[in-house]
Amino acid sequence: MMDRYEYSTPTMGTILKLVVYAQDEREAQGWIDICLQEIERLMPILNNYTAKSEISVLNARCGVATIVSEDLYKVIEHSHRWYEISGGAFDITCGAVFELWRQSRKALRVPSESQQRQAMESSGWQHVEWTQNKSVDGLTSTYQVMVDRPGLVLDVSGIATGYIIDSAIEKMTRAGCKSFLIDIGGDIRIGDAPEDKSGWIVQIGGLGKDSPPIMQLSLANCSLTTSGDRNQSTRIDGVSYSHLVDPRRARPLLGHQSCTAISSKATDADAAATTLSVMGMRDSSKFFDRLGIDQAILLFSDPLVAEQKDAPVSFVRLSL
Repeated sequence: MMDRYEYSTPTMGTILKLVVYAQDEREAQGWIDICLQEIERLMPILNNYTAKSEISVLNARCGVATIVSEDLYKVIEHSHRWYEISGGAFDITCGAVFELWRQSRKALRVPSESQQRQAMESSGWQHVEWTQNKSVDGLTSTYQVMVDRPGLVLDVSGIATGYIIDSAIEKMTRAGCKSFLIDIGGDIRIGDAPEDKSGWIVQIGGLGKDSPPIMQLSLANCSLTTSGDRNQSTRIDGVSYSHLVDPRRARPLLGHQSCTAISSKATDADAAATTLSVMGMRDSSKFFDRLGIDQAILLFSDPLVAEQKDAPVSFVRLSL
Protein backbone atom coordinates (compact mmCIF):
# COMPACT_ATOMS: atom_id res chain seq x y z
CA MET A 1 0.00 0.00 0.00
CA MET A 2 1.40 3.37 -1.04
CA ASP A 3 1.11 6.32 1.34
CA ARG A 4 0.29 9.92 0.41
CA TYR A 5 2.92 12.63 0.93
CA GLU A 6 2.32 16.34 0.37
CA TYR A 7 4.69 19.28 -0.02
CA SER A 8 4.18 22.98 -0.78
CA THR A 9 6.45 26.00 -1.08
CA PRO A 10 6.48 29.44 -2.71
CA THR A 11 8.09 29.44 -6.15
CA MET A 12 7.99 31.49 -9.36
CA GLY A 13 5.77 34.12 -7.74
CA THR A 14 3.12 31.56 -6.82
CA ILE A 15 2.75 28.33 -4.82
CA LEU A 16 4.08 24.91 -5.75
CA LYS A 17 1.91 22.05 -4.51
CA LEU A 18 3.22 18.52 -4.88
CA VAL A 19 1.57 15.22 -3.93
CA VAL A 20 3.26 11.85 -4.39
CA TYR A 21 2.33 8.31 -3.41
CA ALA A 22 5.35 6.36 -2.18
CA GLN A 23 6.32 3.30 -0.15
CA ASP A 24 7.80 5.43 2.61
CA GLU A 25 8.87 8.96 3.51
CA ARG A 26 12.42 8.45 2.26
CA GLU A 27 11.24 7.46 -1.21
CA ALA A 28 8.78 10.37 -1.31
CA GLN A 29 11.41 12.87 -0.23
CA GLY A 30 13.77 11.64 -2.93
CA TRP A 31 11.20 12.35 -5.63
CA ILE A 32 10.32 15.73 -4.13
CA ASP A 33 14.00 16.70 -4.08
CA ILE A 34 14.37 15.72 -7.76
CA CYS A 35 11.38 17.93 -8.63
CA LEU A 36 12.67 20.93 -6.67
CA GLN A 37 16.18 20.61 -8.11
CA GLU A 38 14.84 20.67 -11.67
CA ILE A 39 12.68 23.72 -10.97
CA GLU A 40 15.65 25.51 -9.43
CA ARG A 41 17.76 24.60 -12.46
CA LEU A 42 15.28 25.95 -15.00
CA MET A 43 14.11 29.13 -13.27
CA PRO A 44 17.35 31.05 -13.99
CA ILE A 45 16.94 30.10 -17.65
CA LEU A 46 13.27 30.93 -18.31
CA ASN A 47 12.35 33.68 -15.81
CA ASN A 48 11.38 36.78 -17.83
CA TYR A 49 11.15 38.86 -14.66
CA THR A 50 14.83 38.59 -13.66
CA ALA A 51 17.42 40.62 -15.56
CA LYS A 52 20.11 37.98 -15.03
CA SER A 53 18.10 35.05 -16.41
CA GLU A 54 19.17 33.48 -19.68
CA ILE A 55 16.06 34.67 -21.53
CA SER A 56 16.55 38.24 -20.27
CA VAL A 57 20.23 38.24 -21.26
CA LEU A 58 19.25 37.03 -24.74
CA ASN A 59 16.68 39.82 -25.04
CA ALA A 60 19.34 42.38 -24.12
CA ARG A 61 21.75 41.21 -26.84
CA CYS A 62 19.98 42.62 -29.90
CA GLY A 63 21.81 41.86 -33.12
CA VAL A 64 24.18 39.40 -31.47
CA ALA A 65 24.08 35.67 -32.19
CA THR A 66 23.97 34.11 -28.72
CA ILE A 67 24.69 30.54 -27.66
CA VAL A 68 21.78 29.37 -25.50
CA SER A 69 20.95 26.28 -23.49
CA GLU A 70 19.05 23.38 -25.02
CA ASP A 71 16.14 24.13 -22.67
CA LEU A 72 15.71 27.72 -23.85
CA TYR A 73 16.07 26.59 -27.46
CA LYS A 74 13.33 23.97 -26.97
CA VAL A 75 10.99 26.52 -25.40
CA ILE A 76 11.52 28.86 -28.36
CA GLU A 77 10.81 25.99 -30.77
CA HIS A 78 7.65 24.99 -28.88
CA SER A 79 6.55 28.63 -28.87
CA HIS A 80 7.01 29.01 -32.61
CA ARG A 81 5.03 25.82 -33.19
CA TRP A 82 2.18 27.27 -31.13
CA TYR A 83 2.42 30.57 -32.99
CA GLU A 84 1.93 28.74 -36.27
CA ILE A 85 -0.93 26.45 -35.26
CA SER A 86 -2.75 29.29 -33.46
CA GLY A 87 -2.53 31.72 -36.36
CA GLY A 88 -0.64 34.19 -34.18
CA ALA A 89 -2.91 34.04 -31.13
CA PHE A 90 0.09 32.76 -29.14
CA ASP A 91 3.17 34.89 -29.78
CA ILE A 92 6.14 35.17 -27.42
CA THR A 93 7.76 37.86 -29.62
CA CYS A 94 5.18 40.39 -28.37
CA GLY A 95 6.85 40.96 -25.02
CA ALA A 96 6.96 44.72 -25.67
CA VAL A 97 3.18 44.72 -26.19
CA PHE A 98 2.57 42.71 -23.01
CA GLU A 99 4.83 45.00 -20.96
CA LEU A 100 3.15 48.13 -22.35
CA TRP A 101 -0.24 46.95 -21.11
CA ARG A 102 1.18 45.76 -17.77
CA GLN A 103 2.44 49.27 -17.13
CA SER A 104 -0.83 50.77 -18.36
CA ARG A 105 -2.88 48.69 -15.95
CA LYS A 106 -0.65 49.82 -13.10
CA ALA A 107 -1.04 53.46 -14.14
CA LEU A 108 -4.78 53.02 -14.90
CA ARG A 109 -4.24 54.68 -18.25
CA VAL A 110 -4.77 53.27 -21.74
CA PRO A 111 -1.60 53.63 -23.86
CA SER A 112 -1.69 55.93 -26.84
CA GLU A 113 -2.09 54.65 -30.37
CA SER A 114 1.54 55.56 -31.11
CA GLN A 115 2.73 53.58 -28.09
CA GLN A 116 0.72 50.56 -29.19
CA ARG A 117 2.01 50.89 -32.75
CA GLN A 118 5.62 51.14 -31.57
CA ALA A 119 5.22 48.03 -29.41
CA MET A 120 3.77 46.11 -32.34
CA GLU A 121 6.63 47.22 -34.57
CA SER A 122 9.01 45.80 -31.94
CA SER A 123 7.49 42.33 -32.37
CA GLY A 124 7.42 39.54 -34.91
CA TRP A 125 9.05 36.16 -35.57
CA GLN A 126 10.72 37.56 -38.70
CA HIS A 127 13.14 39.26 -36.32
CA VAL A 128 14.19 36.03 -34.56
CA GLU A 129 16.70 33.50 -35.88
CA TRP A 130 17.39 30.18 -34.17
CA THR A 131 19.70 27.42 -35.34
CA GLN A 132 20.95 24.07 -34.06
CA ASN A 133 24.51 23.20 -35.06
CA LYS A 134 25.54 19.55 -34.73
CA SER A 135 29.11 18.42 -34.25
CA VAL A 136 30.92 16.50 -36.99
CA ASP A 137 30.15 13.17 -35.30
CA GLY A 138 26.54 14.22 -34.71
CA LEU A 139 26.72 13.41 -31.00
CA THR A 140 26.56 16.95 -29.63
CA SER A 141 24.84 20.17 -30.59
CA THR A 142 25.11 23.86 -29.90
CA TYR A 143 22.08 26.13 -29.98
CA GLN A 144 22.15 29.72 -31.22
CA VAL A 145 19.50 32.46 -31.19
CA MET A 146 19.58 36.05 -32.44
CA VAL A 147 17.02 38.83 -32.09
CA ASP A 148 17.66 41.55 -34.68
CA ARG A 149 14.93 44.07 -33.81
CA PRO A 150 15.68 46.73 -31.15
CA GLY A 151 13.05 46.63 -28.43
CA LEU A 152 11.84 43.13 -29.25
CA VAL A 153 11.32 41.05 -26.09
CA LEU A 154 10.78 37.30 -26.08
CA ASP A 155 8.28 36.66 -23.28
CA VAL A 156 8.02 32.93 -22.50
CA SER A 157 5.86 33.33 -19.39
CA GLY A 158 2.88 31.76 -21.18
CA ILE A 159 4.67 28.46 -21.74
CA ALA A 160 7.64 28.30 -19.36
CA THR A 161 5.76 26.91 -16.35
CA GLY A 162 4.39 24.03 -18.40
CA TYR A 163 7.84 23.24 -19.76
CA ILE A 164 9.34 23.31 -16.26
CA ILE A 165 6.65 20.94 -14.97
CA ASP A 166 7.19 18.49 -17.85
CA SER A 167 10.94 18.50 -17.29
CA ALA A 168 10.57 17.93 -13.54
CA ILE A 169 8.07 15.12 -14.04
CA GLU A 170 10.30 13.45 -16.63
CA LYS A 171 13.08 13.22 -14.07
CA MET A 172 10.73 12.09 -11.29
CA THR A 173 9.23 9.29 -13.39
CA ARG A 174 12.70 8.11 -14.43
CA ALA A 175 13.38 7.74 -10.71
CA GLY A 176 10.29 5.55 -10.32
CA CYS A 177 7.53 8.00 -9.34
CA LYS A 178 4.22 7.00 -10.93
CA SER A 179 1.36 8.46 -8.89
CA PHE A 180 1.74 12.23 -8.45
CA LEU A 181 0.13 15.63 -8.76
CA ILE A 182 2.12 18.83 -9.29
CA ASP A 183 0.42 22.23 -9.32
CA ILE A 184 2.31 25.47 -9.94
CA GLY A 185 -0.16 28.33 -9.87
CA GLY A 186 -2.86 26.41 -11.73
CA ASP A 187 -0.57 24.60 -14.15
CA ILE A 188 -1.16 20.96 -13.21
CA ARG A 189 0.21 17.60 -14.26
CA ILE A 190 -0.99 14.32 -12.79
CA GLY A 191 0.19 10.74 -13.05
CA ASP A 192 -1.43 7.41 -12.21
CA ALA A 193 -4.50 7.62 -10.01
CA PRO A 194 -3.99 6.74 -6.35
CA GLU A 195 -4.45 3.03 -5.62
CA ASP A 196 -7.93 3.42 -4.14
CA LYS A 197 -9.20 5.97 -6.67
CA SER A 198 -10.30 6.00 -10.31
CA GLY A 199 -8.57 9.33 -10.87
CA TRP A 200 -7.42 12.61 -9.33
CA ILE A 201 -10.36 14.93 -8.59
CA VAL A 202 -9.93 18.35 -10.18
CA GLN A 203 -12.47 21.15 -9.87
CA ILE A 204 -13.05 23.70 -12.64
CA GLY A 205 -13.79 27.14 -11.21
CA GLY A 206 -16.32 29.68 -12.40
CA LEU A 207 -15.62 33.15 -13.75
CA GLY A 208 -16.05 35.17 -10.57
CA LYS A 209 -13.76 35.24 -7.56
CA ASP A 210 -16.54 33.83 -5.40
CA SER A 211 -18.14 31.60 -8.04
CA PRO A 212 -18.57 27.94 -7.08
CA PRO A 213 -16.89 25.26 -9.22
CA ILE A 214 -18.81 24.60 -12.43
CA MET A 215 -17.73 20.96 -12.70
CA GLN A 216 -15.57 18.25 -11.20
CA LEU A 217 -13.35 15.97 -13.26
CA SER A 218 -11.67 12.66 -12.46
CA LEU A 219 -8.38 12.53 -14.40
CA ALA A 220 -5.13 10.58 -14.64
CA ASN A 221 -1.93 10.79 -16.70
CA CYS A 222 -2.56 14.20 -18.22
CA SER A 223 -1.96 17.91 -17.77
CA LEU A 224 -4.32 20.84 -17.42
CA THR A 225 -3.92 24.58 -17.20
CA THR A 226 -6.52 27.24 -16.50
CA SER A 227 -5.97 30.69 -17.96
CA GLY A 228 -8.33 33.46 -16.97
CA ASP A 229 -8.69 36.86 -15.38
CA ARG A 230 -10.90 36.14 -12.37
CA ASN A 231 -8.17 37.74 -10.23
CA GLN A 232 -6.30 39.76 -12.84
CA SER A 233 -8.51 42.30 -14.58
CA THR A 234 -8.33 46.08 -14.24
CA ARG A 235 -11.03 48.72 -14.82
CA ILE A 236 -9.87 51.80 -16.72
CA ASP A 237 -12.43 54.48 -17.60
CA GLY A 238 -15.26 52.04 -16.91
CA VAL A 239 -13.86 49.25 -19.10
CA SER A 240 -12.60 45.92 -17.69
CA TYR A 241 -9.23 45.04 -19.25
CA SER A 242 -7.88 41.51 -18.83
CA HIS A 243 -4.21 40.79 -18.14
CA LEU A 244 -4.45 38.58 -21.24
CA VAL A 245 -3.47 40.43 -24.40
CA ASP A 246 -4.32 39.48 -27.98
CA PRO A 247 -0.92 39.76 -29.72
CA ARG A 248 -2.57 40.03 -33.12
CA ARG A 249 -4.21 43.35 -32.19
CA ALA A 250 -1.95 44.54 -29.34
CA ARG A 251 -5.05 44.91 -27.17
CA PRO A 252 -6.15 43.20 -23.94
CA LEU A 253 -9.20 41.00 -23.88
CA LEU A 254 -12.36 42.67 -22.61
CA GLY A 255 -14.92 41.30 -20.19
CA HIS A 256 -14.02 38.13 -18.30
CA GLN A 257 -12.94 34.73 -19.58
CA SER A 258 -11.49 31.46 -18.41
CA CYS A 259 -10.15 28.49 -20.33
CA THR A 260 -9.03 25.14 -18.96
CA ALA A 261 -7.01 23.13 -21.48
CA ILE A 262 -6.30 19.42 -21.02
CA SER A 263 -3.44 17.69 -22.83
CA SER A 264 -0.85 14.99 -22.27
CA LYS A 265 1.96 17.50 -21.66
CA ALA A 266 1.91 20.58 -19.45
CA THR A 267 3.80 22.58 -22.08
CA ASP A 268 0.90 22.24 -24.50
CA ALA A 269 -1.81 22.71 -21.88
CA ASP A 270 -0.10 25.93 -20.76
CA ALA A 271 0.10 27.39 -24.26
CA ALA A 272 -3.36 26.15 -25.26
CA ALA A 273 -5.13 27.77 -22.31
CA THR A 274 -3.78 31.19 -23.29
CA THR A 275 -4.38 30.58 -26.98
CA LEU A 276 -8.03 29.58 -26.59
CA SER A 277 -8.73 32.49 -24.25
CA VAL A 278 -7.34 34.88 -26.86
CA MET A 279 -9.19 33.19 -29.72
CA GLY A 280 -12.57 33.60 -28.04
CA MET A 281 -15.63 31.38 -28.16
CA ARG A 282 -16.17 31.23 -31.93
CA ASP A 283 -12.59 30.73 -33.09
CA SER A 284 -11.85 28.28 -30.27
CA SER A 285 -14.57 26.01 -31.58
CA LYS A 286 -13.47 26.54 -35.17
CA PHE A 287 -9.75 25.85 -34.69
CA PHE A 288 -9.78 23.42 -31.74
CA ASP A 289 -9.03 20.30 -33.79
CA ARG A 290 -5.79 21.72 -35.17
CA LEU A 291 -4.30 22.46 -31.71
CA GLY A 292 -3.53 18.86 -30.82
CA ILE A 293 -4.94 18.92 -27.29
CA ASP A 294 -7.52 16.59 -25.76
CA GLN A 295 -10.16 18.83 -24.22
CA ALA A 296 -10.98 22.43 -23.34
CA ILE A 297 -13.56 24.07 -21.09
CA LEU A 298 -14.27 27.74 -21.87
CA LEU A 299 -16.24 30.41 -20.05
CA PHE A 300 -16.85 33.90 -21.43
CA SER A 301 -18.93 36.88 -20.36
CA ASP A 302 -20.22 39.68 -22.57
CA PRO A 303 -17.89 42.69 -22.09
CA LEU A 304 -20.91 45.02 -21.98
CA VAL A 305 -22.44 43.31 -18.94
CA ALA A 306 -19.38 41.61 -17.41
CA GLU A 307 -19.43 43.77 -14.27
CA GLN A 308 -23.10 43.23 -13.55
CA LYS A 309 -24.02 40.90 -10.72
CA ASP A 310 -25.15 37.52 -12.05
CA ALA A 311 -24.11 38.50 -15.58
CA PRO A 312 -24.79 35.72 -18.11
CA VAL A 313 -21.85 33.47 -18.95
CA SER A 314 -21.30 31.58 -22.19
CA PHE A 315 -19.96 28.05 -21.76
CA VAL A 316 -18.52 25.50 -24.16
CA ARG A 317 -16.73 22.19 -23.66
CA LEU A 318 -14.57 21.03 -26.57
CA SER A 319 -13.05 17.58 -26.97
CA LEU A 320 -11.54 15.38 -29.66
